[in-house]
Amino acid sequence: MKEFFKSVLASALGAFVAGVLTCFILMVVMVGLISSIGSPTENNPVSVKANTLLVIGNGLTINDTPENGTPSLGLQLLGGQRGPTVDLYRALQAIDLAATDKNITGILISGEIEAGLVQKSELRRAILDFKKSKKPVIGWIENATQGEYYLASAADKVYMHPAGEMEFKGLSSYNSYYGESLKLLGVGVQVTKVGKYKSAVEPFIGDHMSEPAKEQTRLLLEGIWKKVVSEVAVSRKLTNAALNRAANDGGVFTANNALERKFIDGALQRDELISQLRRQGAGADESGTSFRQISLSRYANKVRLPKGSSRIAVVYAEGEIVDGWGSPADVGGDRLAHELRQLRGDDRVKAVVLRVNSPGGSAFASDIIAREVALLVNKKIPVIVSMGDLAASGGYYISAKGTTIMADPATITGSIGVFGLHFNYEELAKKINLGTDGIKTARYADLFEMHRAASPEEMAVVQATVDNVYESFLKIVANGRKMERDAVHEIAQGRVWLGSTAQTIGLVDRFGGLRDAIALAKEQAGLNQYELVQVPSLNSGRENLLQKVLSDNDNENPLFARISTEKDPALIFLRANAEMIRGVRTLNDPKGVYLTCPTRIPLR
Repeated sequence: MKEFFKSVLASALGAFVAGVLTCFILMVVMVGLISSIGSPTENNPVSVKANTLLVIGNGLTINDTPENGTPSLGLQLLGGQRGPTVDLYRALQAIDLAATDKNITGILISGEIEAGLVQKSELRRAILDFKKSKKPVIGWIENATQGEYYLASAADKVYMHPAGEMEFKGLSSYNSYYGESLKLLGVGVQVTKVGKYKSAVEPFIGDHMSEPAKEQTRLLLEGIWKKVVSEVAVSRKLTNAALNRAANDGGVFTANNALERKFIDGALQRDELISQLRRQGAGADESGTSFRQISLSRYANKVRLPKGSSRIAVVYAEGEIVDGWGSPADVGGDRLAHELRQLRGDDRVKAVVLRVNSPGGSAFASDIIAREVALLVNKKIPVIVSMGDLAASGGYYISAKGTTIMADPATITGSIGVFGLHFNYEELAKKINLGTDGIKTARYADLFEMHRAASPEEMAVVQATVDNVYESFLKIVANGRKMERDAVHEIAQGRVWLGSTAQTIGLVDRFGGLRDAIALAKEQAGLNQYELVQVPSLNSGRENLLQKVLSDNDNENPLFARISTEKDPALIFLRANAEMIRGVRTLNDPKGVYLTCPTRIPLR
């Protein structure tokens, strides 16, 4: 037995030492990389040879926030390879630049892009504008999701691999419900909320979707699908009815089926596609076997932000809203409030564009941010809110006092409601005979201690807090949108709306994308020339390390370097539940009260 413990100890010690050494080596490598990282536009000048195709796709990740344009380390370690990344503004500007660049002969749309529907919609509009240059735009699909096809359908011609398949099957939205599982584990969940449609708490307390949640989700799905179908129909010169019939006739199509239904213009092998591209003006690559190309992520480094004496600041609020400073992937209430306060004190800042792509989160953090937005407006600095895919609950709270709110018709917004969650392990403690004992000096001194469920009286105290936050939410929206409290309450109740409906009921002013918001900010500030400042900026230092370590080699041919893990069941499960797990981690409101909307409808 002694030898057994010695062996175990030796193994444990060896593993520990190996781990320490590995961490040390990684730290040395990372420090070295950090020291060598600078501005991509300064240290890595982009040179484009004549007869080059701009390639959009191949696993490209597009985020709103420049510094958050990095692959997910967690998914990388799990085997989910992610390609290069770029922020939305530079991606759009790069496509515009390519239209007038004599060395860019056209665009190839090839492979999936990791981006939201609204981001893809803005990209699609930029591609349609590029086509006015009369340069060819070619779409190439192999085994395409409908999100990939949605973007590729904007091309002049769409080709497909003869052995491939494509999807056009409609939308669905499913959640995992942990309520019964938590009961089995002995974990208790107590909820306080305001809003008939506030469904963010449902996964923690039951095993199915409520009828109000089904009602609003159905309307969201139908609205988004209508947008997708209508845009594809226009590009492919098809009818909405024909596309809906196709979706109901199986939704997955071989190359021959896709050609018959006019989804594509032809079936080509990879070598045949390369020949086709070279006939249309693309030069040969160095090997002579492929075509000359540059990825959108690399070409975007040619984009220069406008310069001038006055400033327009684009401030990004992307991710869950959390109390405190937050991580680069979150919207830290203190951090964003600090950044807005700094802009308010800068006399060169004449307008602010607040780009919101957030499901909300901490009620307290949302209020801190909303106050700074109001102070900017009070100082006569226009604040144009640009909504991305999701600007709901706390995301709407921080938007409500903006001068003008702009959204895409497919933006998910509203969700004006509040909830509180309290987890306890009282039943679990009973199962494992875990005792808890102590002393308190007042009736509510141990309010929401996790060793026991809260009493009805204690829940009433918390419900009063939730009710108060809801009234504050109604007041913020009523003041910002120039509406009566009761009118806001009528459309609130935690109800989620699409941007198209949100404009009708007064929650949104007009439709438009990020660059439309910047143009409106310029107009409202009365500027001719301006310097565009991004907050956080592209080269703040946090985004470049993982980009350099994990991104694909730009010189690799996207037609042969693609790594796809979308069909891996384990990764599908992890990704499906990652947002829920991450959502629990970000529940850090000091009062335990949240303005959160979990609804996301990916186009996959």
